[in-house]
Amino acid sequence: MTMSRTKAGAAGLLLLLGMASPATASFMPGRWQHQTRLLEASIPGVPHWLVRLVASRSARVSCNSHEQLSARPETLLNQDDGAVCVARHFAMDGGRLTYETFCTNRRFPEGLLISSHGTWTPGSYSIASTATGTRKGKPVLIRTTSTGTRVAGTCTRA
Repeated sequence: MTMSRTKAGAAGLLLLLGMASPATASFMPGRWQHQTRLLEASIPGVPHWLVRLVASRSARVSCNSHEQLSARPETLLNQDDGAVCVARHFAMDGGRLTYETFCTNRRFPEGLLISSHGTWTPGSYSIASTATGTRKGKPVLIRTTSTGTRVAGTCTRA
């Protein structure tokens, strides 16, 4: 099956302009600012007031290349650069996003299953996430909301 010249030309123009076609939809590369708000947390061995103090609202900045986001767009959503995460499910379709990953880090060596859903555009996202797992053999539950916005097409180190 061949694509008409008009459709092929439009697809080529979208790629040249840096916009994703529906078949290759992804986040735009560059510098992103992310905000995460803690809604609820039950972490064994950590007082609730301390969890709220440390994680009630956190901000981070990331930078990803076109190649990284084309191959693994979910990397933009990982909140801990020191975490080792294995994606179990990831879908970006029609402005909707669903994501399920299993991550371990120094605070949660037993790992957490993180399920997220929300909305996205090439330059932004808004998701709600629930993390479940164990810490020292006891159940962990963390609920957050997160937003991200692309703030620049290139990355600079300040």
